[in-house]
Amino acid sequence: MADVDAIIEQILAASRAKGGRALSSERTYADEPILLRGSQLANYLPDPIREMRALARRPEARSWSDAHLFVEQARLMADYVDDRPYPREFKSYFPTYEAMDNQQLRGYFTWRGGVRSGNVTQTSASFAYVYLYELLNGIGVEPGEEAFRVIEGFWQAYRTFEPAMDRYVRPWLVDYVVYHELSPEFARPYLNTEHDHAVGILSRADAVARSQPRQRRRAAYVPVTDPELFDALDTLSTYRLRESRLFQDEPDALMAVTCAVFAQLARYYHSGRAQGLTESLFGSRHPMPHLMFASAVFYPGTRHPDGVYELDDTCRYLCRNGIWTCDALHDGGARNAKLGQVLHAVDQRLRAALDYSHPLKERGDPKYLAQIIDREVHDYLEWRKQHAPRRIEIDLSKLAGIRSMAAETREALLVDEERDEAAPVVRETPSTPEQDSSLGLTPEELSLLHELLDGHASSSPGTDLLVDAINEKLFDLLGDTAVEFDAQGVPKLVEDYVEEVRSALDG
Repeated sequence: MADVDAIIEQILAASRAKGGRALSSERTYADEPILLRGSQLANYLPDPIREMRALARRPEARSWSDAHLFVEQARLMADYVDDRPYPREFKSYFPTYEAMDNQQLRGYFTWRGGVRSGNVTQTSASFAYVYLYELLNGIGVEPGEEAFRVIEGFWQAYRTFEPAMDRYVRPWLVDYVVYHELSPEFARPYLNTEHDHAVGILSRADAVARSQPRQRRRAAYVPVTDPELFDALDTLSTYRLRESRLFQDEPDALMAVTCAVFAQLARYYHSGRAQGLTESLFGSRHPMPHLMFASAVFYPGTRHPDGVYELDDTCRYLCRNGIWTCDALHDGGARNAKLGQVLHAVDQRLRAALDYSHPLKERGDPKYLAQIIDREVHDYLEWRKQHAPRRIEIDLSKLAGIRSMAAETREALLVDEERDEAAPVVRETPSTPEQDSSLGLTPEELSLLHELLDGHASSSPGTDLLVDAINEKLFDLLGDTAVEFDAQGVPKLVEDYVEEVRSALDG
């Protein structure tokens, strides 16, 4: 290219030196190329593109499929880079090289060169899909983990321009992992297995319920709360129990009744229906034909070896004679409205039984469903009533009366000798009537307090009652117990409050 530019410049310089009429004018023109390179001409077609076009006209190409021809052309153009961008938009439902005109081809290979150098820019969406088709077929990249990383990286970079690309690339990435037998961890972010795992939880709970023998009389009720089952039901249902207001206030009740209703429905379907509960809601897992890289232009070339690929415990791929099948749950992965009706009925009828402040309207639920729910709600509420914690209330205001009655009883049981020994020594106190009324202490209580202040108190019958009374009356003053008993049972003032009690008594 440098030689061509030098030749053009030499020709122009010679023309100026001769003062050629073609290059002399009194008018002023803007700069523009006078002589163009061949590659800059609109009708110029690079040799690699000519060869690619010729490939499609070969006799053997007549028997090739469009995908086969695309891959053969892609291999021929694997390393080609052009330098003529395409300024307009190219649209095609199944874009291939044959769907492009020459200018679009040159524009695509120019853009692809930038992408390969790390410059992912927005272009026609069809160009982006052609590049993905190349990567899926191993063009310009080594098939396997390296190609997976390139496909994933390009998609994540370009999806900001074309969000609709997610719909196709996510399943292609999963197919690529299976087809090239990569680690399942590569496919994990792009699998929608939450739905299938939830159905598996329901299937196991369904089987457990059906395995239990039917009894003429209901055994003693025991609530069963299964958070895993409850979460699975919430995941699969159009009615979201976890978003229910009742779940915020009564989570245990709603969970217990919901799980019990599911178990009873499973038994009901097992005894009276051709299909079990879970199967009637979501179908059963079974193999179905699977087209690898659906909606993409893909040509495998040789037949894929027979094999089995376990993607996870909900999905398995099998290849036999080049034909792929996918053994999985083929229900579309949508939430189930029939299950939503069941869970709404549970919520509505439990609210009614609890006399909840936010009731729900009934939706015309089947009688058998209403009967099952009402029975489980009744059993749960009866069980909760029987196992409710007992509340014991103590009226502290009656303690003084109890102590007084106990003192009278004790006094009546004493003989004269014991009564003389038990009589407390009452000393005159310097307290004034104002002091008595301010603290509410009786003369006996004041006497004991002064003895405690002087350090002369001793334990005698009736002292414990006086101590209790003193502590009650001084609580407002101290906010704590004033008198305690030591290890020998002798009352003593709490050291921290001695001065405060002394000041209160002295006024």
